[in-house]
Amino acid sequence: MTNSVVIGAGWHPALFRVEASHLIDSFEFVHPHALVCNQSEANRLISRSSLISEVLSPGGVVDLESAIEKISEAFLALNIPGSVAVKSSRTGEKVEGWSSRIIAGEIGGVLVGAGRKIDLTNPDVTLRVHLLAQSKGTVHPDDFESVPVVAWGITIHDGDDWAKRTAPNRPFFKPISLDPKLARAMVNLACPSGARLLDPFCGTGGLIVEGVLCGLTSSGSDLAWPMVTGTRENASWAQQRGGEGVFEIRNGSALDLSEIWNGPFDGFAFDPPYGRNAWKSTDGFDLLEGTLSACNSVATENANLVTLLPWPPSAISESIDSGTSFGKSWAEISDAFASAGWEIMSTTPIRVHRSLARMLIHAKKS
Repeated sequence: MTNSVVIGAGWHPALFRVEASHLIDSFEFVHPHALVCNQSEANRLISRSSLISEVLSPGGVVDLESAIEKISEAFLALNIPGSVAVKSSRTGEKVEGWSSRIIAGEIGGVLVGAGRKIDLTNPDVTLRVHLLAQSKGTVHPDDFESVPVVAWGITIHDGDDWAKRTAPNRPFFKPISLDPKLARAMVNLACPSGARLLDPFCGTGGLIVEGVLCGLTSSGSDLAWPMVTGTRENASWAQQRGGEGVFEIRNGSALDLSEIWNGPFDGFAFDPPYGRNAWKSTDGFDLLEGTLSACNSVATENANLVTLLPWPPSAISESIDSGTSFGKSWAEISDAFASAGWEIMSTTPIRVHRSLARMLIHAKKS
């Protein structure tokens, strides 16, 4: 039986899994950043995720034992006409006895024996063989346990153009903008099924851009007029790049959302303003509390809220209870969410660089 294999980019395996779990219903994780699903679910991920490096479909996953025979047999059963090239690669640590070059050659030999023509220069179809080995998380430690398996299939997607959406490529540029991969993941957690998104600290519009590209009705507000006009410019740029979503950007405080907007909104995604060491200082905590309450006042019954809070880099690999944000303990932070009517569903630490980290929080209206 053939399915689709979705291979994540590897930047943040845990975030890949969290995002995929919200976007599709039926799947199986076979590696920290790889899953198997049906074609429909794979197409859903292709249309929304920026955390994907490749999608193989039709395809599948086999054990290392007898991988050459199993992959060759499964590919031949597809009866795809034309010449073939076999390309092999690896994700993760080296596995004894595995050579990508040798594996590709041996599978090619089996195909030749079955009467298939091999063309490594200009093939009609390329059979991808990808060893998914164990990975040692260093940037973002991960406790997902897996054994090496081999993914195979036909590449139908090799990632989106997120690199072309980084801040310097947009009409309105400020160096404070979110990484497009992270912004897209936040939008997907906030509005996995579409609907209406609000960013009460829209800044340069990184989240709004991703919302527009996902086809959402995206709203944003900011106290600073230059950010309002700049976000409008960037959102229009996203529409020109094929984004089918609509947007509206207004001037106003995140504490006054019920006065600025006519709700309700289905999802909220925001990166509140703070300095590099804000996890040490209580400056900004009152703004966070007020924003959580303001969002609740214009939220639908089952709304999602996704935000990034400053986090001590030294605590990124530790228990969440050992961390602080805005000078408050995790218990105080979680109490602030609960008091404002939000239930925290998941937390994902994000390492930016040696002196900067963030905690991504996904909550639902309680």
